Amino acid sequence: MKIIFVFLYLQLIVSAVVAEEVATVNPQRHSGGLAKLPNNKIFQPSLNPIPLVSKTLSQSDKDIANLANQIIDLNATTALLLIDNGKIVFEKYKSPATPESPLFSQSMSKSLTAYTIGNLLCEGKIKSLDDKAETYAPELTGTVFGDSSIKNLLTMSSGAKDGITSGQTYRGEWEDIAYKGVTTASIMKKYGQRDTTFFGKPLAGGVEFRYKAVDTYALEHVGDGAGGFLGTFEKTVWKDSRTQDKGYWMIDGDGHAQAASGTSFTAKDWARVAMYSVDQLKRGSPCMQSFMKDATSMQLPNSSRRVGKAFDGYGYQTWIANFGGKKSYWWIGYGGQRVGIDPESEKILVLTSYKEDYMDSVYKLFSTWQKSN
Repeated sequence: MKIIFVFLYLQLIVSAVVAEEVATVNPQRHSGGLAKLPNNKIFQPSLNPIPLVSKTLSQSDKDIANLANQIIDLNATTALLLIDNGKIVFEKYKSPATPESPLFSQSMSKSLTAYTIGNLLCEGKIKSLDDKAETYAPELTGTVFGDSSIKNLLTMSSGAKDGITSGQTYRGEWEDIAYKGVTTASIMKKYGQRDTTFFGKPLAGGVEFRYKAVDTYALEHVGDGAGGFLGTFEKTVWKDSRTQDKGYWMIDGDGHAQAASGTSFTAKDWARVAMYSVDQLKRGSPCMQSFMKDATSMQLPNSSRRVGKAFDGYGYQTWIANFGGKKSYWWIGYGGQRVGIDPESEKILVLTSYKEDYMDSVYKLFSTWQKSN
Protein backbone atom coordinates (compact mmCIF):
# COMPACT_ATOMS: atom_id res chain seq x y z
CA MET A 1 0.00 0.00 0.00
CA LYS A 2 2.88 2.33 0.90
CA ILE A 3 4.53 1.65 -2.48
CA ILE A 4 1.32 2.53 -4.33
CA PHE A 5 0.99 5.74 -2.31
CA VAL A 6 4.58 6.76 -3.07
CA PHE A 7 4.07 5.99 -6.77
CA LEU A 8 0.93 8.12 -6.93
CA TYR A 9 2.67 10.91 -5.03
CA LEU A 10 5.57 10.91 -7.50
CA GLN A 11 3.12 10.97 -10.39
CA LEU A 12 1.52 14.08 -8.93
CA ILE A 13 4.92 15.74 -8.58
CA VAL A 14 5.86 14.91 -12.17
CA SER A 15 2.49 16.17 -13.43
CA ALA A 16 2.93 19.42 -11.54
CA VAL A 17 6.41 19.95 -12.97
CA VAL A 18 5.20 19.23 -16.51
CA ALA A 19 2.29 21.64 -16.05
CA GLU A 20 4.66 24.37 -14.87
CA GLU A 21 6.91 23.87 -17.88
CA VAL A 22 4.23 24.71 -20.46
CA ALA A 23 5.61 27.96 -21.86
CA THR A 24 3.11 30.78 -21.35
CA VAL A 25 3.40 34.50 -22.06
CA ASN A 26 1.20 37.56 -21.61
CA PRO A 27 -0.91 38.02 -24.78
CA GLN A 28 -1.27 41.81 -24.46
CA ARG A 29 2.44 42.26 -23.89
CA HIS A 30 3.29 40.07 -26.87
CA SER A 31 0.74 41.68 -29.20
CA GLY A 32 2.26 45.15 -29.18
CA GLY A 33 2.88 45.96 -25.53
CA LEU A 34 6.62 45.27 -25.62
CA ALA A 35 7.05 47.47 -28.69
CA LYS A 36 5.86 50.42 -26.59
CA LEU A 37 8.78 50.17 -24.18
CA PRO A 38 11.24 53.07 -24.50
CA ASN A 39 14.22 50.71 -24.83
CA ASN A 40 13.45 49.82 -28.44
CA LYS A 41 15.33 50.71 -31.61
CA ILE A 42 12.65 51.57 -34.19
CA PHE A 43 13.02 50.68 -37.87
CA GLN A 44 10.98 52.58 -40.42
CA PRO A 45 8.89 50.76 -43.05
CA SER A 46 9.85 50.64 -46.70
CA LEU A 47 8.56 53.22 -49.14
CA ASN A 48 7.98 50.30 -51.51
CA PRO A 49 6.74 47.35 -49.43
CA ILE A 50 6.44 43.92 -50.99
CA PRO A 51 2.75 43.41 -51.80
CA LEU A 52 1.18 40.35 -50.23
CA VAL A 53 -1.99 39.52 -52.14
CA SER A 54 -4.42 36.68 -51.61
CA LYS A 55 -3.88 33.53 -53.63
CA THR A 56 -6.64 31.99 -55.71
CA LEU A 57 -7.12 28.85 -53.64
CA SER A 58 -7.08 25.34 -55.05
CA GLN A 59 -8.99 22.61 -53.24
CA SER A 60 -5.81 21.53 -51.43
CA ASP A 61 -5.24 25.16 -50.38
CA LYS A 62 -8.79 25.28 -49.02
CA ASP A 63 -8.19 22.08 -47.06
CA ILE A 64 -5.03 23.57 -45.52
CA ALA A 65 -6.85 26.81 -44.73
CA ASN A 66 -9.57 24.83 -42.93
CA LEU A 67 -6.94 23.08 -40.80
CA ALA A 68 -5.30 26.42 -40.03
CA ASN A 69 -8.64 27.89 -39.03
CA GLN A 70 -9.20 25.05 -36.58
CA ILE A 71 -5.79 25.65 -35.01
CA ILE A 72 -6.37 29.35 -34.37
CA ASP A 73 -9.94 28.81 -33.16
CA LEU A 74 -9.17 25.96 -30.76
CA ASN A 75 -5.86 27.08 -29.27
CA ALA A 76 -4.04 29.99 -27.67
CA THR A 77 -3.08 31.35 -31.08
CA THR A 78 -3.13 35.11 -31.63
CA ALA A 79 -2.08 35.23 -35.29
CA LEU A 80 -1.69 32.67 -38.06
CA LEU A 81 -0.52 33.46 -41.57
CA LEU A 82 0.29 31.10 -44.44
CA ILE A 83 2.23 32.41 -47.44
CA ASP A 84 2.82 30.44 -50.66
CA ASN A 85 5.36 32.02 -53.03
CA GLY A 86 4.49 35.48 -51.77
CA LYS A 87 0.72 34.99 -51.81
CA ILE A 88 -1.60 34.63 -48.83
CA VAL A 89 -3.31 31.27 -48.40
CA PHE A 90 -4.63 31.99 -44.91
CA GLU A 91 -4.61 34.94 -42.53
CA LYS A 92 -6.45 35.31 -39.23
CA TYR A 93 -5.99 37.12 -35.94
CA LYS A 94 -7.47 36.69 -32.49
CA SER A 95 -7.70 39.33 -29.78
CA PRO A 96 -5.60 41.05 -28.61
CA ALA A 97 -3.61 40.71 -31.87
CA THR A 98 -4.56 42.55 -35.06
CA PRO A 99 -2.94 42.88 -38.50
CA GLU A 100 -1.28 46.08 -37.20
CA SER A 101 0.12 44.55 -33.99
CA PRO A 102 3.93 44.36 -33.70
CA LEU A 103 4.14 40.76 -32.50
CA PHE A 104 7.00 39.98 -30.14
CA SER A 105 9.50 37.38 -31.24
CA GLN A 106 10.93 35.90 -28.08
CA SER A 107 13.80 33.78 -29.45
CA MET A 108 12.87 34.08 -33.12
CA SER A 109 15.24 37.06 -33.16
CA LYS A 110 18.18 34.67 -32.70
CA SER A 111 17.88 33.63 -36.35
CA LEU A 112 17.88 37.25 -37.51
CA THR A 113 21.03 37.81 -35.46
CA ALA A 114 22.75 35.04 -37.42
CA TYR A 115 21.72 36.47 -40.79
CA THR A 116 23.03 39.89 -39.74
CA ILE A 117 26.39 38.27 -38.96
CA GLY A 118 26.23 36.68 -42.42
CA ASN A 119 25.87 40.10 -44.03
CA LEU A 120 28.88 41.39 -42.09
CA LEU A 121 30.88 38.39 -43.28
CA CYS A 122 29.90 38.95 -46.88
CA GLU A 123 30.70 42.67 -46.62
CA GLY A 124 34.23 41.67 -45.54
CA LYS A 125 33.86 43.24 -42.11
CA ILE A 126 34.21 39.79 -40.55
CA LYS A 127 37.14 38.02 -42.14
CA SER A 128 36.29 34.46 -41.17
CA LEU A 129 33.76 32.59 -39.05
CA ASP A 130 36.76 30.76 -37.60
CA ASP A 131 37.99 33.98 -35.99
CA LYS A 132 37.67 34.21 -32.24
CA ALA A 133 34.88 36.49 -31.08
CA GLU A 134 37.29 38.60 -29.01
CA THR A 135 38.97 39.68 -32.25
CA TYR A 136 35.94 41.89 -32.89
CA ALA A 137 34.61 42.24 -29.34
CA PRO A 138 37.58 42.72 -26.99
CA GLU A 139 35.17 43.18 -24.09
CA LEU A 140 34.63 39.40 -24.29
CA THR A 141 38.30 38.64 -23.63
CA GLY A 142 38.72 36.34 -20.66
CA THR A 143 35.36 34.63 -21.19
CA VAL A 144 34.48 31.41 -22.96
CA PHE A 145 32.53 33.54 -25.44
CA GLY A 146 35.55 35.61 -26.41
CA ASP A 147 37.64 32.46 -26.78
CA SER A 148 34.95 30.88 -28.98
CA SER A 149 34.99 31.03 -32.75
CA ILE A 150 32.14 32.95 -34.36
CA LYS A 151 30.98 29.72 -35.98
CA ASN A 152 30.73 27.99 -32.61
CA LEU A 153 28.65 30.88 -31.31
CA LEU A 154 26.39 30.57 -34.34
CA THR A 155 25.82 26.89 -33.57
CA MET A 156 25.46 27.49 -29.81
CA SER A 157 28.48 25.36 -29.06
CA SER A 158 30.78 27.84 -27.29
CA GLY A 159 31.41 25.41 -24.45
CA ALA A 160 29.65 27.56 -21.85
CA LYS A 161 27.27 26.19 -19.25
CA ASP A 162 23.98 24.90 -20.64
CA GLY A 163 20.98 27.20 -20.42
CA ILE A 164 17.84 26.41 -18.51
CA THR A 165 14.63 25.44 -20.31
CA SER A 166 14.01 28.76 -22.07
CA GLY A 167 17.67 29.30 -22.94
CA GLN A 168 18.34 31.66 -20.06
CA THR A 169 21.42 31.17 -17.91
CA TYR A 170 19.38 32.10 -14.84
CA ARG A 171 15.68 32.64 -14.20
CA GLY A 172 14.66 36.25 -14.67
CA GLU A 173 17.46 37.00 -17.15
CA TRP A 174 15.10 38.25 -19.87
CA GLU A 175 13.16 40.46 -17.44
CA ASP A 176 16.41 41.94 -16.09
CA ILE A 177 17.39 43.10 -19.58
CA ALA A 178 13.91 44.23 -20.63
CA TYR A 179 12.89 46.12 -17.51
CA LYS A 180 15.92 46.70 -15.27
CA GLY A 181 18.60 47.89 -17.67
CA VAL A 182 20.89 44.91 -17.03
CA THR A 183 23.43 44.57 -19.82
CA THR A 184 24.24 41.52 -21.89
CA ALA A 185 27.94 42.24 -21.28
CA SER A 186 27.50 41.90 -17.52
CA ILE A 187 25.67 38.59 -17.93
CA MET A 188 28.38 37.19 -20.19
CA LYS A 189 31.08 38.31 -17.78
CA LYS A 190 29.32 36.68 -14.82
CA TYR A 191 28.61 33.41 -16.64
CA GLY A 192 31.64 33.36 -18.92
CA GLN A 193 33.35 30.24 -17.58
CA ARG A 194 33.86 27.14 -19.69
CA ASP A 195 31.79 24.18 -18.51
CA THR A 196 34.01 21.70 -16.71
CA THR A 197 31.37 19.03 -16.09
CA PHE A 198 31.72 17.40 -19.51
CA PHE A 199 32.92 13.92 -18.55
CA GLY A 200 35.24 15.57 -16.05
CA LYS A 201 36.95 17.69 -18.71
CA PRO A 202 36.51 21.24 -19.98
CA LEU A 203 33.97 21.30 -22.80
CA ALA A 204 35.66 22.31 -26.05
CA GLY A 205 33.92 24.58 -28.50
CA GLY A 206 32.02 23.00 -31.38
CA VAL A 207 31.44 19.72 -29.54
CA GLU A 208 27.89 19.92 -28.28
CA PHE A 209 24.84 22.02 -29.17
CA ARG A 210 23.49 23.71 -26.04
CA TYR A 211 20.59 26.14 -26.33
CA LYS A 212 21.50 29.35 -24.49
CA ALA A 213 20.98 33.06 -25.02
CA VAL A 214 24.52 34.06 -24.00
CA ASP A 215 26.01 32.73 -27.23
CA THR A 216 23.62 34.99 -29.14
CA TYR A 217 24.54 38.00 -26.98
CA ALA A 218 28.16 37.36 -27.92
CA LEU A 219 27.30 37.36 -31.63
CA GLU A 220 25.66 40.76 -31.26
CA HIS A 221 28.79 42.14 -29.60
CA VAL A 222 30.84 40.73 -32.48
CA GLY A 223 28.48 42.47 -34.90
CA ASP A 224 28.84 45.77 -33.08
CA GLY A 225 32.61 45.52 -33.15
CA ALA A 226 32.66 44.54 -36.83
CA GLY A 227 30.73 47.53 -38.11
CA GLY A 228 27.56 47.92 -36.08
CA PHE A 229 24.94 45.27 -35.42
CA LEU A 230 21.68 47.21 -35.51
CA GLY A 231 22.85 49.42 -38.38
CA THR A 232 23.81 46.37 -40.43
CA PHE A 233 20.50 44.66 -39.70
CA GLU A 234 18.62 47.78 -40.74
CA LYS A 235 20.46 48.34 -44.03
CA THR A 236 20.44 44.67 -45.07
CA VAL A 237 17.82 42.34 -43.60
CA TRP A 238 15.23 45.01 -42.78
CA LYS A 239 15.68 47.15 -45.89
CA ASP A 240 15.76 44.21 -48.29
CA SER A 241 12.67 42.67 -46.67
CA ARG A 242 10.70 45.73 -47.85
CA THR A 243 8.42 45.81 -44.86
CA GLN A 244 5.09 47.60 -44.60
CA ASP A 245 5.11 48.65 -40.94
CA LYS A 246 7.57 49.80 -38.30
CA GLY A 247 9.79 47.22 -36.64
CA TYR A 248 11.26 47.19 -33.14
CA TRP A 249 14.36 45.68 -31.55
CA MET A 250 14.78 45.90 -27.78
CA ILE A 251 18.12 47.16 -26.46
CA ASP A 252 19.90 46.64 -23.14
CA GLY A 253 21.28 49.22 -20.71
CA ASP A 254 24.39 49.76 -22.87
CA GLY A 255 22.47 50.16 -26.12
CA HIS A 256 23.30 46.67 -27.38
CA ALA A 257 20.47 44.83 -29.11
CA GLN A 258 18.80 42.11 -27.05
CA ALA A 259 19.82 39.74 -29.83
CA ALA A 260 18.44 36.58 -28.28
CA SER A 261 14.89 37.81 -27.73
CA GLY A 262 13.97 41.33 -28.71
CA THR A 263 12.17 41.92 -32.02
CA SER A 264 8.57 42.96 -32.69
CA PHE A 265 7.10 42.93 -36.22
CA THR A 266 3.61 42.59 -37.69
CA ALA A 267 2.71 39.11 -38.93
CA LYS A 268 3.00 40.16 -42.57
CA ASP A 269 6.40 41.72 -41.95
CA TRP A 270 7.55 38.51 -40.24
CA ALA A 271 6.54 36.82 -43.51
CA ARG A 272 8.46 39.39 -45.55
CA VAL A 273 11.59 38.84 -43.47
CA ALA A 274 11.15 35.08 -43.98
CA MET A 275 10.85 35.69 -47.73
CA TYR A 276 14.11 37.65 -47.52
CA SER A 277 15.83 34.64 -45.96
CA VAL A 278 14.66 32.39 -48.82
CA ASP A 279 15.70 34.97 -51.39
CA GLN A 280 19.21 35.18 -49.91
CA LEU A 281 19.45 31.39 -49.79
CA LYS A 282 18.40 30.90 -53.42
CA ARG A 283 19.15 34.15 -55.21
CA GLY A 284 21.55 36.17 -53.05
CA SER A 285 25.21 36.89 -53.69
CA PRO A 286 27.41 33.77 -53.87
CA CYS A 287 28.70 34.58 -50.38
CA MET A 288 25.22 34.98 -48.87
CA GLN A 289 23.92 31.88 -50.65
CA SER A 290 26.78 29.89 -49.13
CA PHE A 291 26.25 31.38 -45.67
CA MET A 292 22.48 30.84 -45.75
CA LYS A 293 22.92 27.26 -46.98
CA ASP A 294 24.99 26.54 -43.88
CA ALA A 295 22.70 28.62 -41.65
CA THR A 296 19.62 26.64 -42.69
CA SER A 297 21.25 23.19 -42.68
CA MET A 298 22.07 21.01 -39.70
CA GLN A 299 25.46 21.90 -38.26
CA LEU A 300 25.04 20.00 -35.00
CA PRO A 301 22.46 17.38 -34.01
CA ASN A 302 19.91 18.12 -31.31
CA SER A 303 21.14 15.07 -29.44
CA SER A 304 19.66 15.68 -26.01
CA ARG A 305 16.21 16.85 -27.24
CA ARG A 306 16.08 18.76 -23.95
CA VAL A 307 14.74 21.68 -25.95
CA GLY A 308 13.31 21.73 -29.45
CA LYS A 309 12.30 18.07 -29.26
CA ALA A 310 10.57 18.25 -32.66
CA PHE A 311 13.77 19.31 -34.41
CA ASP A 312 16.61 17.12 -35.61
CA GLY A 313 19.32 19.69 -35.25
CA TYR A 314 20.56 23.25 -35.35
CA GLY A 315 22.10 25.43 -38.04
CA TYR A 316 23.19 29.00 -37.40
CA GLN A 317 20.83 30.17 -34.64
CA THR A 318 18.14 28.37 -36.65
CA TRP A 319 16.24 25.15 -35.97
CA ILE A 320 16.30 22.42 -38.63
CA ALA A 321 13.35 20.07 -39.23
CA ASN A 322 12.56 17.13 -41.48
CA PHE A 323 8.85 16.52 -41.10
CA GLY A 324 7.90 13.47 -43.14
CA GLY A 325 10.96 13.71 -45.36
CA LYS A 326 10.48 17.38 -46.24
CA LYS A 327 13.17 19.84 -45.11
CA SER A 328 12.30 23.10 -43.42
CA TYR A 329 13.97 25.60 -41.14
CA TRP A 330 12.34 27.36 -38.23
CA TRP A 331 12.56 30.44 -36.05
CA ILE A 332 11.32 29.45 -32.61
CA GLY A 333 10.23 31.61 -29.67
CA TYR A 334 9.11 30.88 -26.12
CA GLY A 335 5.37 30.68 -25.59
CA GLY A 336 4.55 29.49 -29.11
CA GLN A 337 6.11 32.02 -31.49
CA ARG A 338 6.92 30.28 -34.77
CA VAL A 339 8.04 30.97 -38.33
CA GLY A 340 8.42 27.85 -40.45
CA ILE A 341 10.02 28.01 -43.91
CA ASP A 342 10.18 25.43 -46.69
CA PRO A 343 12.90 26.85 -48.96
CA GLU A 344 12.09 24.50 -51.83
CA SER A 345 8.40 25.36 -52.20
CA GLU A 346 8.74 28.81 -50.58
CA LYS A 347 5.87 28.10 -48.22
CA ILE A 348 5.99 30.12 -45.01
CA LEU A 349 4.03 29.81 -41.77
CA VAL A 350 3.88 32.67 -39.25
CA LEU A 351 2.26 31.94 -35.90
CA THR A 352 2.13 33.75 -32.56
CA SER A 353 0.65 32.42 -29.35
CA TYR A 354 0.42 32.93 -25.62
CA LYS A 355 0.65 29.27 -24.60
CA GLU A 356 2.89 26.63 -26.14
CA ASP A 357 0.84 23.48 -25.67
CA TYR A 358 -0.27 22.62 -29.22
CA MET A 359 2.85 22.89 -31.38
CA ASP A 360 2.59 19.29 -32.62
CA SER A 361 -0.58 20.26 -34.48
CA VAL A 362 1.24 23.24 -36.00
CA TYR A 363 4.07 21.04 -37.26
CA LYS A 364 1.54 18.55 -38.63
CA LEU A 365 -0.25 21.37 -40.46
CA PHE A 366 3.02 22.54 -42.00
CA SER A 367 4.07 19.03 -42.97
CA THR A 368 0.71 18.37 -44.61
CA TRP A 369 0.95 21.66 -46.46
CA GLN A 370 4.48 20.86 -47.65
CA LYS A 371 3.25 17.66 -49.26
CA SER A 372 0.23 19.24 -50.96
CA ASN A 373 0.30 20.66 -54.47
